[in-house]
Parts: sequence; structure tokens; C-alpha cells
Amino acid sequence: MAWGIDANGRNKSPKTVLRLGYGIFYDRFGSDLVLQQQLQNGVIQQQYLVQNPSFFDPARAVPPAQFLSSSTSPQTVYQINPNLRTPYTMQTGATLERQLTKSANLSVTYLNARGNHQFFTNFISANTIPPGATVAPPPSEILYEFQSEGVFKQNQLIVNSTIRMGAKLSLFGYYTLNYAKSDTSGASTIPSIPCPVVMSGPGGTPCGIAEDYGRASFDVRHRVFVGGSIGLPYDFRLSPFMIASSGAPFNITTGQDLYGNAVFNTRATPGNCSAGATGSKDTPYGCFNLVTLPGASVIPINDATGPGRFALNLRLSKTFGFGAKKESAAGGPRGGTFGRGPGGGGGGGDHGGGMFGGAPSNYRYNLTFGVNARNVFNNVNVSNPVGNLSSPIFGESNGLAGGPFSSSTANRRIDLQVSFNF
Repeated sequence: MAWGIDANGRNKSPKTVLRLGYGIFYDRFGSDLVLQQQLQNGVIQQQYLVQNPSFFDPARAVPPAQFLSSSTSPQTVYQINPNLRTPYTMQTGATLERQLTKSANLSVTYLNARGNHQFFTNFISANTIPPGATVAPPPSEILYEFQSEGVFKQNQLIVNSTIRMGAKLSLFGYYTLNYAKSDTSGASTIPSIPCPVVMSGPGGTPCGIAEDYGRASFDVRHRVFVGGSIGLPYDFRLSPFMIASSGAPFNITTGQDLYGNAVFNTRATPGNCSAGATGSKDTPYGCFNLVTLPGASVIPINDATGPGRFALNLRLSKTFGFGAKKESAAGGPRGGTFGRGPGGGGGGGDHGGGMFGGAPSNYRYNLTFGVNARNVFNNVNVSNPVGNLSSPIFGESNGLAGGPFSSSTANRRIDLQVSFNF
């Protein structure tokens, strides 16, 4: 629904428009998950685990007993819960658009999203940890089940602005304030406290996917993007592309496998780092116990935040046009700002010459030369730190962030490009 607030009924376009919308978006249970369940049913595909094999040491012979013992290890089996539901997201949005000047507009959007019946993988063959024990008895079979009781909630405030001053200048950008909570990050998510667990009283210990409800993996608080196309003398065109974001959340774990399923997602517990205390580790994120006991109160999921990221990309291009001139066609209306926008999808309309194109040309044939510099300031954008307390590099990042900030092979990169269009 769209309402021109200041429309006066004189066939004049309103400068202020309020847009409201609501939608339900459904997802599917992927064919890869169906295939995984069919293959890893305990019969068609079998998996054996050799603990601490000696064949990595060339000075030692491989004892056959290691392989014989591995044949008796529990098989990993996947199945689909008979009550599996189709996940869906309910999204509500409101946008207030204002035409500031002839060439500039501003919009403010609020988006609320709620996801129900989200997928996750439940470990349903966990044994009960006896009172006083530190780990569960090893299961006779590692049985996973795809279930759909996960949820997520997200609220976003998006400020979007566009400036268009003919073919010489086009700027656009947005800022997003984001809050998101969930108890699953997808179908491969395994609850950190499967049921059943150690009994500590009449009600037992809380367990299941609900115990992992907290900051979502996409709970990145701030995002800023600015891009555009600027016409320079002698038909050169400069296209800036700046993106920045605050840090993404990550989990702090102890590296323990309390339930015998080779999943090391046990979260840490608050520790005592006072003088003379042992068994704890003091970190920039707080003091934590190195070992989590069954039934202990753990820290919230994704309790730590990684480093922020920033990158500025620039492209300088020049287009040589030749051949017959083209007749210009009338353009259609530009896309709106509501709906599939930043954080919720795709975007507005045409932005002039474009981020990766050359200057507009009225000729049939166009030869464009360009220099594209990614991460001009060579800012090192690293991945989230290692969150495993048992790792010697806990709290350190051992990779680049990737995505729009850098590539897997280079932190800063300069490309020379040539394109021919006709």
C-alpha cells in the first residue's frame, strides 16, 4: 500500500509517500538434505573414525587393531522428523519517502521479520549423563534428525538516500541498524545441550534448541554503504564503492564433546581469574572456565563480537564510442525503496553509469578501459577470532573476512579491465 501524504489532487506527484507492506515467505527443505538422509541411513554409506591414528608417524607401523576397533564405532545416521514443517518468514515493513530536492530523495524504512519452523539438526541418541559424571556414556549410534522448531526475530531500521544530477553525478547509499535473535543458523545447526542431559533435581537440566536462543549469527549492528558514479573531464568516470560494518558475533566454546557425537560446541562458563585461582582463562572477552561441567550455567550464545570492517573500492574508466549513433529510448519509472532492499533484498532503480560500467555513450560500439582498485587503503579486514578456549590461538583471527572486504588471495587488489560492447 502506498499513500501520498501531501498529494493535493491536482495531478502533481506527492513529495512524501508512506508505503506499508506485509508478506509471508516460505522456504523449502533442500534436495541436498534429502540426499544426505538417504545416503547416511546407516546402510548405504558408512563412516568409520580412527582415533589418534599412528600412520601419520612414518617411524611407526600401522597396527591393524586400530582399523578393527574403528569398525565397531557407532555409525552416523540421519533421518527426517515425521512432523517436519515448511519454514516461513513473516515480514512487516513501513517506509516513509521524501523528495528533498529535484535530484535528491531520502527514505526511512522499518522492517520486522519473524521466522517460524526454522530447520536444525537434533542429536536424538544422546545418553543421560549420570549425576557426578563429566561426560555422557558413548552412544551406540549417532542418530541425527532434521527438525523444524527453530525461530528467529529481526528488527531493522534502514535510512536510504539517492542523489541524481544527470549523467555527471549519481550517488546512493544506505545505513542499517540491525537487531536479530535466533536459536538456529540453518539446517546444520546442532543444539549445544541435547536432550536428555544430567539430572539435577526433579525438573532436570534445561536442554534442546531453545537453550541456544540468543544473538543470531547475522546480528551485525551497523552497516553503511555508499556508492555512485562521477563524471570527470575528458569523459573519464570515477565510481566509488565504500562499505563498512560493525563486528559480527561469534561463540566462545571450551572444545569439549560432552555427549559423544564429535560436536564441540559446548559453551564456556564464567570463571574465577583472581590471584591463585586455577582452571580458568582471562581473555579480552571475560574470564572463563576451561572445562564446562554438565548442568552448569553457560554463557549466552554468540556472546562475543568480532572486529569491524571497512573497505573502499574505486574504479576509473573511459569509454570510446564509435559507429552509428543510437536513438535514445524513453526510460521507465525507477524502482521503489520498499521491499527487497538493503538487509531485505535488492534495490532501487538505475544509478547512472553504474558501478562497473563506463560513461554513457550514444554510439553503437563502445570500447571501455578501466582500472579497478579493491580495498584502496589496504585495510586488513580479518575474519572472526577463534572462539575455542582450548586452541592456542584463541581470540586471534586466522583468515581474511572475504566477501566485499577482501578476497581469499589478496587484501588489496588492482585490476586492469577492457570491455567491448555493441
